[in-house]
Amino acid sequence: MVKKMKKMNNKGFAISTVIYGLSIMAILIVAVLMAVMSTNRSNSSEMAKSIESDLNRYSKTETNFSYQLAAGGSNIPTAQKYVVPDGADGWYRIELWGCQGGGNGGLGAYTSGVIKLMAGDVLYFYVGKHQDSGGGKETDVRIINGGYTDAHSYSTRIMVAAGGGTGANASGGTLYGYSAAMTSQGGAINVQSGTKDYGLLPTGGGNNTNGTLIGYPNNYALSTVTQTGVRAPTGSSGGGDGYFPSNNSGVGGVSFIAGYAGSKAIVKGTLTNQPYYEYYEQLYNESSESYYYSGSGTRYRFVDGRMIAGVNIGDGKARIERLVSITEDSQNLIRKNTKLDNVRYIRDCVDGGAATNFSAIQADTGIDLAVGKTPSASGNCKILDLGGNYKLDEVAVWHPNLHTTTNGSGLDVKNHTIEVRGTGSYVFLKKTGSGTTLSETETVAGFHISAYQYDSTQNLPASGNYYILPVLSETNVLTANETADLDANPIQIVPLSGFKRQKWSIELITDPNVSPSGNEYKIVELARYKALSIYQDENMVKNSIAANAAFNELSRNEPQIWKITPVGNGTYIISTVVPVFDNASSTGNILPQTNKNVSDDYNNIIIGKNNATTQRFKLIAVDYSGA
Repeated sequence: MVKKMKKMNNKGFAISTVIYGLSIMAILIVAVLMAVMSTNRSNSSEMAKSIESDLNRYSKTETNFSYQLAAGGSNIPTAQKYVVPDGADGWYRIELWGCQGGGNGGLGAYTSGVIKLMAGDVLYFYVGKHQDSGGGKETDVRIINGGYTDAHSYSTRIMVAAGGGTGANASGGTLYGYSAAMTSQGGAINVQSGTKDYGLLPTGGGNNTNGTLIGYPNNYALSTVTQTGVRAPTGSSGGGDGYFPSNNSGVGGVSFIAGYAGSKAIVKGTLTNQPYYEYYEQLYNESSESYYYSGSGTRYRFVDGRMIAGVNIGDGKARIERLVSITEDSQNLIRKNTKLDNVRYIRDCVDGGAATNFSAIQADTGIDLAVGKTPSASGNCKILDLGGNYKLDEVAVWHPNLHTTTNGSGLDVKNHTIEVRGTGSYVFLKKTGSGTTLSETETVAGFHISAYQYDSTQNLPASGNYYILPVLSETNVLTANETADLDANPIQIVPLSGFKRQKWSIELITDPNVSPSGNEYKIVELARYKALSIYQDENMVKNSIAANAAFNELSRNEPQIWKITPVGNGTYIISTVVPVFDNASSTGNILPQTNKNVSDDYNNIIIGKNNATTQRFKLIAVDYSGA
């Protein structure tokens, strides 16, 4: 009996052990499953966030405004209301084009900038219509509704693109009004210490090149519009309207961007030395029948602003577009040039030691820290001490004594560098170019370096969207012109209009086995996704450039592959990877074909031999969603 019981106990123990083991295993399996489920839930949550982020990134909103005149058919723009939709908090780009002056008057100016807007914010757009006579109306954005010339309304303008005057040479201006046309053909390039004629085709060297300056005739000049007092945007005597309107038919108006270095804002009816705008509520006093300001101010300012004179033909227009959504995890626009994150000293050097005006826009506040500070001289350099270390949104410099009636505005300064220093050593924002002493062409708006644009002294990032501007042109950008014959879609240089055909996707495609240098790219226009490519013909020296086919992703189609190399001075060279000249190893660079003796192709882009003056391009990023 004892043996039997013992045997049963042994068997029972064995069975119990198996049961306990299975139970523990089941518990472990359940635990693992729960952990997997938790991980999946976590992954799903992260995936949902990622999808939401992508949707927010790509579901951009865009609203365009054309002219709308006040009742009665007069040449007076009326307000067009824009309300930021619910759930559409974000960073918005606003672009404005001013009206052309009456008849064949001066062309209107272009302004743009990026501003943070929240759901429910209200803006009012005023866009004018081109008329047979009279000065061109400005296009502007305001905080308060009202008549075009109503002081209660126009005192709240936060961006203005100036109109042209009735004179053909009276282009709508930037920080100044302009009194000379920016023609698209012929003439000379203003180079420091003289001018050079670049209207000739190559003749073997010297100063003869295959490009002429696009955008400036040799008599290009500027005329200041008096910046005193506050005048309604109604230029008299045929002058162009603007933040400061012109009273001279031969001069365009002055543009304005709140927060843009060099702009001077009108706050509470008074001209300030600061670029940011502050809105104060205006209340009406019935007894005095006048408005008065009340309460604390609300600050408005744009970042990464841009002004271009003499761009727009005909009617004004405006556009607002959401670029980046604001979420709990992402409140700020990505800063792409970290050299501006910690700055105390700004050093500007140029041949001749030109007088330098500085501007340093503080991040978050929009305050110009350079106001009231005097730079010190050191050889050909000027050094500005901000008095402390600051994070900056923008650095700008001007050389006003180089802009004279003789030299004009489109001036190629020589050996120009801009450096900044915080607690460490100086670093270059702009340095002397490789292969040329010339810098980026300086306009009266000065050199502007933004924290929201890539560091132009370095190679481009892996991908991004850009405007591509010839360095010798203030007004024109690389454009895929859609023609009747889409197979012959030539690339040309035309005034900035904002069409998608003027925006280019640039993506790194380097094969390290072929090009270890790592700077080969495909360049695709965003309208129809056609790739920039060599349009090969028998005349190899004048190979034209086209966008007539999609990029070949399956093979290295060399006519569609480009090397983009930073010159270091704020410009880039765009070169072929395939030989295009008689020498089997001789590649070429793209540049404007601006032979002034050939009127029908002066604005085409071609492939030319090495030409340090004309082959340089500026690349302006228009995509703010990536680092």
